[in-house]
Amino acid sequence: MKNVFIIHSYNGNTEHSFAPSIEKLCEDSNIDCYFPRFPTGSNANYDKWEQILNEYIKKGTLNEKSIVIAHSLGAHFIPKYLVKNNIRINTYISVAGFVDYNYNGNLKNIVDMFQPTSSELEKCKNLVENRYSIYSDNDNISSVDKLENYANMLSAHKIVINGSGHFGPKSGITEIKQINEIILGE
Repeated sequence: MKNVFIIHSYNGNTEHSFAPSIEKLCEDSNIDCYFPRFPTGSNANYDKWEQILNEYIKKGTLNEKSIVIAHSLGAHFIPKYLVKNNIRINTYISVAGFVDYNYNGNLKNIVDMFQPTSSELEKCKNLVENRYSIYSDNDNISSVDKLENYANMLSAHKIVINGSGHFGPKSGITEIKQINEIILGE
């Protein structure tokens, strides 16, 4: 049976932007929805995120029928995770899928730890039936060129939503209708 996973951003603020609308859509549509809470900020760590998601694999919940929506740093995590663990899913939706801002110190180490390689992005295409990349023309963290390149590397269907920034709470985004349409259509 189809289910939905929401993978949050570095600071977890996805829960204060568009995640609640996805949870509501799934509830109203009788679709199981999972929103794992990973360590955030300076506590974010690939291995810790992997351990949490591995629990869903063990239960058989994250599987070839799953739709995975990943925001910001989550969009770094998912391709790397799927390839490392050879996990097939039905649909992958990246939202603001490339993190490319000037950072240093611990944040740089965290972003680098999650960063998928070109090879991992290429291999990810074979593990995911449907791929979408949602991004904005005015993302304050990643340039449009980098966001488009990320989508190209995944051979993802591009969905540009103008004026949406990085899709966090500051953007004022509380729902992404295109995600709803993908969930209901897959």
